[in-house]
Amino acid sequence: MQVALNASVQGMQRATDRLAEAATAIAAPAASPARGSDPSPAPPTGNEGLTAAQASGDLERAMVDTMLARRAYEANAKALESNAALQRDAISRRA
Repeated sequence: MQVALNASVQGMQRATDRLAEAATAIAAPAASPARGSDPSPAPPTGNEGLTAAQASGDLERAMVDTMLARRAYEANAKALESNAALQRDAISRRA
C-alpha cells in the first residue's frame, strides 16, 4: 500500500509541475512584434498580429496541459482516497 501512496503523491507533484509550466506559458507568452514596423492601417492576415506563442500553437498546447494536469491531479487524489479507505478497512478488520 505504501507503493501506491508514493506513486499517487508523485503523480500529484508531476501534475502540479505541469500545471505551473502551462500557467507560465499562458500568463507570459513570448511576445513578438505584432506587425513589425509596418505602419499601414490594413488589418493583419494569417499569423500577423499574434504573439509567437499564439502563432506556434504554444498557447493552445498550454491550455490542454492545464486540463490534463487537472485530470491527473484528480485521478491521483482519488487513488489516495481509495488507498486510505483500504487502510481503514484493513485496520478495522484486525481490531
